[in-house]
Amino acid sequence: MFHPDLHEQDAEKRKTYELLTQAINDARDRGDIELLELIAKDPQAFILKQGWASVSLDVSRGLMELRSLYEHLQTRILEMIETLDEVRASADYEVLRAAEEDEAVIVLIVSAQREELEREIAGLKAEAERIAEEARELAGEVPF
Repeated sequence: MFHPDLHEQDAEKRKTYELLTQAINDARDRGDIELLELIAKDPQAFILKQGWASVSLDVSRGLMELRSLYEHLQTRILEMIETLDEVRASADYEVLRAAEEDEAVIVLIVSAQREELEREIAGLKAEAERIAEEARELAGEVPF
């Protein structure tokens, strides 16, 4: 609706639409929901407040488009906040934060995990030997 190419015949309108489109795009890129909401509520008032040339707007169509964009951005922002909260609550995030403060944390974590795995391997080997012995006994292969 606000695209300058729609108003090539009127240089003053075109300039206003260029400025308005740029303001909308900049606000969108920055995630400035408040500005997008302000423009969506009353684009004509926004234009006048900027000191740009007044233009007549098809408010109903434009307002619907801006509201749709605003709602979409609001939803995406909330989704991103929830995702960030989930990431920040994870153990991996805690490791990252600790490693940012001291790189030696990674070495300590790897060492602790290695020790844990070695204990688990030893336990599994012992269990495998016990089961193998039990299998030999059941098969009658063990001397008395």
